[in-house]
Amino acid sequence: MSVPKFAIDLVMAFLILLLTYALSGEGLWGAALMFFNVVFGGLIAFNFYEPLAKLIDSTGIGWGFSDTLSLLSIFCVAVMILRMTTETLAPAMVRFPVPIYHAGRLFFALATSLVTLSILVLAFHTAPVHKKIFGAIDYKYKPPFGMGLDHQWLGFFQYATGGIFAHYGSGTRDPYGEYGRSGNQRVPVRVFDPRATWLLNHQEARPYGQAPILTEESGSADAAASGGSGSSGATAGGQRGRPGTKGASGSGSPAF
Repeated sequence: MSVPKFAIDLVMAFLILLLTYALSGEGLWGAALMFFNVVFGGLIAFNFYEPLAKLIDSTGIGWGFSDTLSLLSIFCVAVMILRMTTETLAPAMVRFPVPIYHAGRLFFALATSLVTLSILVLAFHTAPVHKKIFGAIDYKYKPPFGMGLDHQWLGFFQYATGGIFAHYGSGTRDPYGEYGRSGNQRVPVRVFDPRATWLLNHQEARPYGQAPILTEESGSADAAASGGSGSSGATAGGQRGRPGTKGASGSGSPAF
């Protein structure tokens, strides 16, 4: 069943507003802590979900949901632990001037909602469902209303693994030359799929549907991925090629 993209955008916008309203009740201090909890929880989840999914696959369970289960499980557990930690270390609400308090709590509540929805959308991409999720979402689709929350998160995670938490001297060289620079030299660096094909690879791996993924004008997977994002870093790629199984380009190792 195909769902209109406009309806998907409206549902996502409603969920963002609902989650923002709920989180704004935490106040400025609580909403800010929750934002950083969710961001770091997402970084932890995307760094370790592939090794965990590979471990689940090694048990012989062929259900195909290994990636989705691993991603959401690590994310939820990490956010819960971080939440408990921050509440223990900072149990009292910090007082702020009224204008800063209201503006800040709305800002961090909205930011937390956007990050959370982007990770949930990406979890759908890892599931063994139709190549076009809900009959509408593909690697070029940027929900909601062209904001591309999933693209933005993947780009942020690629930047984090390449520019902040990278293992210099390990992995392979970035084909676009964006990361791994040491003075005038380029060194190998471990980056979260520097070819920016995560969304494309997972759409190709989803088992249902026969809709063509690569257009005749693309010429190659790299061209299609960059054409869908508008830049090489906008759709940062992952390692696994098929939900629940190790892909052809899968490393199964943490990104940082």
